[in-house]
Amino acid sequence: MANINLKTYYMVIKILGDFVNNKIIDKDFFNENIIDVANEENSQKIYIGRIYYIAKKHNLVSIMAQAMEKLGFESDSDIWKRWLKEKNQLIYKSVLMDVEREAIQDFFEKNNIWYMLLKGMVIRKYYPAPELREMADNDILFDNKYSKEVYEFMTARGYKSDDYNKGYHDEYLKPPAYNFEMHRQLVSSKERPKWYEYYKDVKSILINDANGKNQFYFSDNDFYVYFIVHTYKHFLNSGMGLRTVLDVYLYVSNLQEKLDFDYIEEQLKKLDAYDFEQTFRSIAFKMFGENAKEGNAAADELQDSFDAKEQDMLRESFDAKKQDKLCGSFDAKEQDKWWNSFDDKEHDMLSYIFDAGTYGNLENSVAHKMGYTKGEKKKASDKVKYIFRRLFPSMDTIEEFFPFFYKHKWAIPFLYIYRIGKMPFTRRKKVAGELREVFKK
Repeated sequence: MANINLKTYYMVIKILGDFVNNKIIDKDFFNENIIDVANEENSQKIYIGRIYYIAKKHNLVSIMAQAMEKLGFESDSDIWKRWLKEKNQLIYKSVLMDVEREAIQDFFEKNNIWYMLLKGMVIRKYYPAPELREMADNDILFDNKYSKEVYEFMTARGYKSDDYNKGYHDEYLKPPAYNFEMHRQLVSSKERPKWYEYYKDVKSILINDANGKNQFYFSDNDFYVYFIVHTYKHFLNSGMGLRTVLDVYLYVSNLQEKLDFDYIEEQLKKLDAYDFEQTFRSIAFKMFGENAKEGNAAADELQDSFDAKEQDMLRESFDAKKQDKLCGSFDAKEQDKWWNSFDDKEHDMLSYIFDAGTYGNLENSVAHKMGYTKGEKKKASDKVKYIFRRLFPSMDTIEEFFPFFYKHKWAIPFLYIYRIGKMPFTRRKKVAGELREVFKK
């Protein structure tokens, strides 16, 4: 793993914050702080490869490259050329997805099927340019009465779905880079019963398209509530990264005068997500807000600005000893001041965010499923129970993800044989990684 320290994260956050807030950075800033050739003797400067590593890990490749270009960064290094090429490829993918999504929306309109674009498809409007918000897929909620019709339409267009009618959404894939998640409902009935009850009749709180078509929307308030709930799910399961922090900052900062925070508080309390939102939004504005401090002194005041609750959220993987080992010659006082601006709860959340990347990581996911926190020592009996349950899913899991076998319970032994038999051929790397996490000391 690349040697990534807090100074590098601080640099990424500063560049992104200045870019989205239309601030100007003098070109000398890059000369003074970034080098394009790894050189341990010049460790006061940050190697561009470390910045690229963070951008890649957190799905910020496009916006970071655009930000650095706009703010005056220049380099002939191979890694910068590769970075720009990847940015252009991602933007091209975004264009392809936009065109394909229009065809899917046309299908919904012609067949009188109501639908709603979700998550990143809404958030991207608040980025400096929509194509700079990277998305692995497009998420669309639709009338689940038409699951079969949607499946037939998508497969006729060349898509494949290995999980059709399993769980609450179907993933459709098509070369070279098309990926759509078609949601029959917003939340799993088994995973989060309270959230499921809240959203099971979601259409009743949606707004119809102004032109009277079949496209529906959340209100600004209800979208934010849903986005926080979805983010909280990722946080609890395996983690989420800097892109989601930037999402929240851009959404709230653009709509701050329109959002009804009393209503939002009321809804989030019903969903047991209010405390999480308070800490997460605080982190977002301390990181990217227009009043964020600049220069090396920023490390002082930003760190001091995080309260105990916020620091808890950041601390999980970046404790003081680990920081000291990673930070090299970065002035410890400056680092401490930046870090101490977050409170304890923010620290824990931030560390979790830094460590997880956009979609979380396997270590967090396995620990959560076993009922442990990351790094906590696992009992042998719990390891055995976890492996048994992964090999032989519970009836609740079978009901949600394998409905045929739930309806025909006599066939369940064949499901177990099939799942175990295909592991060495289709999921070898994932299974090996999961086992490493289970037995990690």
